[in-house]
Amino acid sequence: MHFSRTTVMYYELLTLMSIGTGILFITCYLHNIFPIQLVNTKSTGIADKNIYKKIYSITWNKRPSVIPTGLLKYKFRKCEFRNCKIGVASDKISLGKSDVVLFYHTSLNGKVPTKSSNQKWVFISVESKAYTNKNFKKKEWVNKFDWVFSYRTDADIYFPYGLLARTKIQTEKNYTNIFLQKTKNVAWVVSNCNAVSKRNKYIKEMNKTIDVDVFGRCGKSCSSPWNDDSCFNDLSKVYKFYLAFENSLCEDYVTEKAYRFYQDGFDIIPVYRGAPNIRNILPEGTFISSLDFTSPKELALHLKHVGSNESLYTSYLKAKDQFLSSSYSQQEMLQSLHCSVCEKLNTGYKRSTKLNLTHWIFEKKCLIPTDI
Repeated sequence: MHFSRTTVMYYELLTLMSIGTGILFITCYLHNIFPIQLVNTKSTGIADKNIYKKIYSITWNKRPSVIPTGLLKYKFRKCEFRNCKIGVASDKISLGKSDVVLFYHTSLNGKVPTKSSNQKWVFISVESKAYTNKNFKKKEWVNKFDWVFSYRTDADIYFPYGLLARTKIQTEKNYTNIFLQKTKNVAWVVSNCNAVSKRNKYIKEMNKTIDVDVFGRCGKSCSSPWNDDSCFNDLSKVYKFYLAFENSLCEDYVTEKAYRFYQDGFDIIPVYRGAPNIRNILPEGTFISSLDFTSPKELALHLKHVGSNESLYTSYLKAKDQFLSSSYSQQEMLQSLHCSVCEKLNTGYKRSTKLNLTHWIFEKKCLIPTDI
């Protein structure tokens, strides 16, 4: 099997991985995988040579409302290149002196600032194109941006929602007991009740054939906050399947909805609906994809079949238990962004072609549901 974005490694190895240009050490110990951490790398000749020659300035045009102020106070000590400083623009002068200006996709309102000569502008969005703010299409923003930070594999700074690691040592489990303890069919936790992927409509159709219990803002209360891992862990004890349905059906757009269920102890089969290239991202035999079925009813009938066959059902759990996931916190995302931008400034990174942001965002395929 080949996984283009599934990082596979064994627990006895210390793996160095570059995501975009952010340097990550991934250390795996025995049966436990720790969240990815950006750590001090061994100094290179390039870094030592440049670190005291120039201090680069990286400035947020506006602080995104979704990011607490404290997370922007970053000292670059854990980056390969540490000769950068980060801040938020206080006036036109400070913005004009910055080497790089960061723009979160929701902040492109109001007057477009003046771009200084040789200054780089970075467009930031980890949303699918359906939920990325479209102000970038306005003529005043055309040809302003130089780099993109995104979950997409073709971004200048690539940052996925998670990683998977293959384990050589697995926790011993009684899969028969796990199967027998399952008393319910399908669970789904959701906050956006009207996503463009039409997942709500799809699930209503499924419910005509198999029981689907909905939790979160669009359904019943969970045993703990709906977006907490404890809620999902509790559901995994009694439900056979979980609907990991994305809000958009876009290439590369695989969020924590999928990665969450590759944690140890989450004994439930994820049923995925989202990125059309999911088989290049998640390991075969560890999930069920709705895109393999022509209708919600056909998928529901397949789930009933799998859920009634102990050998078939547990084969998915056994395959999934060969992998463990590590997802990112908001702090780690920002840390990777800041480190990556600092590295690009030091190494003189240039795109092979000038960025046309509108074309770049819309060139990746997103599916319009036709199976509902």
